[in-house]
This record gives sequence, C-alpha cells and structure tokens, in this order.
Amino acid sequence: MIPLLEIEEKLKQVRAFMKQSGIDAWLIYDFRGCDPTGKTLLGTLAPHSRQYAVIIANDNPIIIIKPRIESHRLVGLSPNLLVINCRTQIEFQQAVEQHASSYSRIAANFSTNPQTDTLPAGRLALLRSSLPNAEWVSGENLMQIIHSVLTKSQLTSQERAARMCTRIMEEAFAFIAEQIGNIRECDVAKYILGRFQEEKLETVNTPIVAVQSNSANPHYTPSEAKIRKNQLVLIDLWAKWEVFADITWMGYTGRNIPTEIKDAWDAVLLARKTATKAIKPNIPSRLPDEKAREILTSAGYEDAIMHRTGHSIDTELHGKGANLDSYEMPETRLLLPNSVVSVEPGVYLPQRFGIRSEIDVAITQNSRKITTPPQETILCL
Repeated sequence: MIPLLEIEEKLKQVRAFMKQSGIDAWLIYDFRGCDPTGKTLLGTLAPHSRQYAVIIANDNPIIIIKPRIESHRLVGLSPNLLVINCRTQIEFQQAVEQHASSYSRIAANFSTNPQTDTLPAGRLALLRSSLPNAEWVSGENLMQIIHSVLTKSQLTSQERAARMCTRIMEEAFAFIAEQIGNIRECDVAKYILGRFQEEKLETVNTPIVAVQSNSANPHYTPSEAKIRKNQLVLIDLWAKWEVFADITWMGYTGRNIPTEIKDAWDAVLLARKTATKAIKPNIPSRLPDEKAREILTSAGYEDAIMHRTGHSIDTELHGKGANLDSYEMPETRLLLPNSVVSVEPGVYLPQRFGIRSEIDVAITQNSRKITTPPQETILCL
C-alpha cells in the first residue's frame, strides 16, 4: 500500500476537521519538496522533479494531478484515488480548475507563519485568479494532522523515551556530584551521549550542559569549563526511539542556593505550571505562551525572556505541529489532540546565569498529560 492508504485514520481526521471548519477541499501543491505534506502522503511515489497537486475533499476520491512523465505506478492503485496525467502547464492548470471549481471554501498551505507557508506566492496568486469565486483559507491545521498528530503507538514511544531521558538526566547529575571540581561540561555531555548509545536512543546535536554564566545562553554548546563547588548547572537533553522526549533540569553544586537564583527558579516554575494548566485541546497554541509570559513579566523578568514557551515534538525534535508561541513567530494554529509539545519557560541574565525548566505534555481528547516527571526544586548536588 502507498502511504495515502496506510494513513487512512489520519485522512479521516483531516476530513473530520474540514467538515467541522466548513472547508470543502484541501489543495496541496508541491514542486521538488517545497511542501513536505505531499511527500508524506505519497511517499516514494511522489513526483520528485516535476510539480504535482493533491486535492482532498470530504467525500470524493483523492485527486492527484501530476505530470505524465513521472510516477506511473500511481495509476490504478486504488478506487479511492483519481490520477490525472498532464503534459503542459496549461493542462495542469486546467485540471486543477476543473476539479476544484465546485468547491466554495478551499484550504491551501499558505500562512503568515513561515513554518506553514509552503505554497509559493505566485502559485497562490494563480489559484486565486483562476478560481475567483472560491474562498481560500490556510491549511496549516490540516498539515499538522498529517505531520504531528501521533498514533497510539507513537504516543507510547514518546512516554517511553521520556522515562529513559529522565533516568539519564538523574544519572548525569549524579555523575557531576561524584566529581565536582574535576569534571567539565563536555565530560557530562559525552557521558549523556554514551548513555543514549547504550540505550539505542537517537539524538541530534550535543546536549546542553552549561555551568553558571554559560547557562544564560539558551543554545549554549558545552565547553571545557569546569564544574566547581557552589555553581549553577543547566542540562538540556533530548532523544528518541521513534518520537522525541526533551527535558531541561537545573542543579546547584552546593547546599545554599543564592536568593537571586531561587527567585528566578520560583518564577520559571510558576510560569511552567501556569502554561501547562492552560493547555487544552483545540485552543490557540499561543495562549499557554501568553500565560507564561504574564507570570515572568509580573515577576520582573520581561527583559530576560529570550524565547517562546514551547515547541512541537514528533519524530523530529522541533516538530511540524503548533508551538507555544506568541513571541518569536506568533502562532495561529490550534493545539490538536494526540500531539505533544514542550513547556520550557526560561529567564536569562547575561554574565550571571539562566534558568529553564522543561517538560513534555501530550494533548489528550479532553485535557493534557505530562509525560516527563517534572522537576519541582533545583537539585542540590
């Protein structure tokens, strides 16, 4: 079977969302991978050097408009597919017009958010001029159903990875505690990567291990800086078997945590809990970010905020779904059931220290589920 038939359940979800949103059809356009949605739907049978379009309506067969020169194996694969071959641009455009002209409200993959703005502007202008009676709306929520709404087994995989990442995090801090004064940031990062390898976990890039002022850089790369007594340590690690887990914990190599660090931690912890409580299915994904930002601002840390509150998680660390973001690239997407996001508010004081607390949250049909055991207090090592 081709992916279109293998992900039949997701197509049911797509059509249910379209019906609920009053969308008659979803038109997906791709040329050489400009929109990964087409490749996800068609897999290796997607045309790779020529343009093609996919039209998904509520009841009709899925329509694939493609060049005659490519993907002959698509023809006759399923009665649920209508494959139309074209030779010229005129034929291609005529086929799109013919099969989309009966629809009043059509979704296409354009957006003010660059993460989901995959339809070329010229192509969108051509569609609007050739189908002037149609109302064109963004397909960004339909895209995340295909890319980032997870199956039951994928959700289970994410929870399993979350448990293992938590165990490795605990081990990494124990490793530091045993060798305070004789261990470097890079040694801890190497230890974490070794544990990932032992557990056959996949990762990308190097985990963040940042001591004292280095923790004020959210995307810091571990160096040869030594971890000494009475210092703050931030560890951010991520890994997957199929779906990623991503967590950040804080530790202190002493018993008496300075008041300014405690105060920043308390603000970040409250922001994390407030944002998590705000997460519900089918709400605008920017809202939990706004809630977290209110907490940090009221605590006096407005100028110390450097990033959004969280990101989508799927088979990619930063997934293709909705982020918790009203700040960097303000979101217009919804939080959809069976998707996963990180919740990781942070404050960063240059030349002093940074505080971040990160958990993963799965959106359920009616609520939310925290999949990574949340850190409640800074670890004293």
